Amino acid sequence: MTRCTRCVLPDTTPKIKFDENGVCNYCHSYKKYQYKGEAALVQLLDAYRRPGSKYDCMVPISGGKDSTFTLLKMARDYGMRVLAVNYDNPYSDPLSTQNVEQAANLLNVDLIRVRLKRQGHEKSFKQLLNAWMRKPDPALIPVMCSACHLMWYHFIKIARKHDIRLLVSGNDPFEETDFKVKLVSDAVIDDVKQNFTKTIFGVIQRTARNLSYFHPRQLPMMIKGYLFGNHLAIGSRVYGRNIHKIELFSYLPWNEEEILSRISDELSWTSNAKYERTWRFDCKVTCVKDYMYMKSLGLTERDDLYAKLVREGIMKREQALQRLEKENKLYPETVQDVLTEAGMDADQFFKVFQKR
Repeated sequence: MTRCTRCVLPDTTPKIKFDENGVCNYCHSYKKYQYKGEAALVQLLDAYRRPGSKYDCMVPISGGKDSTFTLLKMARDYGMRVLAVNYDNPYSDPLSTQNVEQAANLLNVDLIRVRLKRQGHEKSFKQLLNAWMRKPDPALIPVMCSACHLMWYHFIKIARKHDIRLLVSGNDPFEETDFKVKLVSDAVIDDVKQNFTKTIFGVIQRTARNLSYFHPRQLPMMIKGYLFGNHLAIGSRVYGRNIHKIELFSYLPWNEEEILSRISDELSWTSNAKYERTWRFDCKVTCVKDYMYMKSLGLTERDDLYAKLVREGIMKREQALQRLEKENKLYPETVQDVLTEAGMDADQFFKVFQKR
């Protein structure tokens, strides 16, 4: 495998090209992220402090490191009165659930947990993954997580109920996976909203080639899932039009060492040591996606993330390569456990990749 000499993207990355020095086109088109700064964040938070209300803001928390740190910052550092909300993903790692409850207790913030009724998440995951297996397409791997996207509908609904006007998420700007966009579009788009919209249209075109996705029971969830795919999606913007939605790491630099140090020391946060990584350990379906991406494309979302961190100067290229060697390890036993839990034939899943 050949990797970019500047970042770490491999030659299996969709639509990658290298110049005479071995530098990839992703590097050439990359623009460093411009943070808004803590002063702007403090000014915004002060504007949303509401003495007559129970809560100043809402923070979604998954139990992962970034969302836990965001809750810590809002409640402890900035003194915001926070309502924490958690999507109770049936495939959550138990340690992430423990992290959520522990953080809420230690920070003395209210916590509301949301779960889809009548095993809606499990049924959706099974149906959509089975559809993918009938006609595998790397661009459509994220579709199996459509049920997770509904969390933003419920979060906004809760915010409206409690008259909360500010939602602060822990998404970081480097998690937007560039190769997913390249799989469905040739456009180079810097604007995140346009990026999301462009991707959705590409996904719609690809799913139209596989009628298995359009099961009557799952189609409404797919549509709603992409209307509320994240806090910037059109459904989230319309339904939550009176709710200001921001990302902590649009204002403050993402510093992994500080994040892990603080949440570990102050909130006893922990990850599952089995996976030798802290990024996205909170959902076991990550192991399924890693397996699908690696077998289909020869990389995972971590390759894209660490490539960005190298370009930003946050991580040395050598460090990124060392981490990828360790963290891109596949866990077929966890994949089998997830599929068995979902009532699927794991052997049929693995056979799909033996044919490729």
